[in-house]
Amino acid sequence: MEHNAILEQENYFKPYQEKIDSLKNKPEVIEFDKLCYEIFESNKSGQAFIELIKERYLLNGLCSRGSNTYQIDVLWEAGFKDAFRMLINSVQSHKQRIKAETN
Repeated sequence: MEHNAILEQENYFKPYQEKIDSLKNKPEVIEFDKLCYEIFESNKSGQAFIELIKERYLLNGLCSRGSNTYQIDVLWEAGFKDAFRMLINSVQSHKQRIKAETN
């Protein structure tokens, strides 16, 4: 049977896999993830810090709806929270890397 590109099912995960593969061995990404892991996961104080960040800033809203600058405050809050999410995601990324290397 001949290969028919029209009938072939599209691999929607392919662009994501290509992005994952391109980031996999970048030393600057690995170094940052490892540092975040060592600071926030391997260290009791770092774990406590991340838990406080989640409770105080990530779970709660920081803007009041009645404010005259609410639209600007919401944008600021999103950026503020994104920085902490990036640190948490870096910890998770390094955890996954450790798990993949041990399997």
